[in-house]
Amino acid sequence: MNKTIKIIDRKDEEILDINFWRSKTAEEKLSAIQFLREQFIQVMNKEKEYNESRKRLRRVYRVIEQK
Repeated sequence: MNKTIKIIDRKDEEILDINFWRSKTAEEKLSAIQFLREQFIQVMNKEKEYNESRKRLRRVYRVIEQK
């Protein structure tokens, strides 16, 4: 097995990253964020805090048009 190294300029890598995320739909982006959140919660042992925060009431705001 041949191991090869590909050297990429940092700016080129950033452009590739930007183009990658621009090609994704909003649902795919949200799914990736949720996956990273779940990994963070597991790695940092925050399951208890996360579960406690889910029990709280959520605030809901409504915009009401006034005359």
